[in-house]
Amino acid sequence: MPGTATKSHPPLKVFIADDSKPVSDMLTALISNQGRIEVLGVGDSEGSAIAAIRRLRPDVVVLDLQLKSGSGTNVIRAVRSDPQLDSTKLFVTSNHVSAQLRAGCIELGADAYFDKVKELGALTSRLAEIAEAHRRSDV
Repeated sequence: MPGTATKSHPPLKVFIADDSKPVSDMLTALISNQGRIEVLGVGDSEGSAIAAIRRLRPDVVVLDLQLKSGSGTNVIRAVRSDPQLDSTKLFVTSNHVSAQLRAGCIELGADAYFDKVKELGALTSRLAEIAEAHRRSDV
């Protein structure tokens, strides 16, 4: 319609917490290539991740369980105990995959658990779905 302003749709905001720079760089590239998704930042330790998540308030955190100092499970606890981060989705990625570990993370409050070796396609698909739903909710 002529003269109608088009609303800009903000991208889905993602934060990555991983102790390995090559892995976080790879995840950043993989996620950024999905379109409608912006990687706000990267942290490699429990403390830096929690501080950045509280400051940046991402829509989704892609979180490794093994960090340089601290652990991903403590990041899950910190995010889930902060009412200002209620809507933040937590996606755990790990090379250590077992039904028990996966269930434990979900029980703590993670929204999903992905095997870094075999399930990165599933992770990016899930992020793309959330980005599309995020775009629609802003219409």
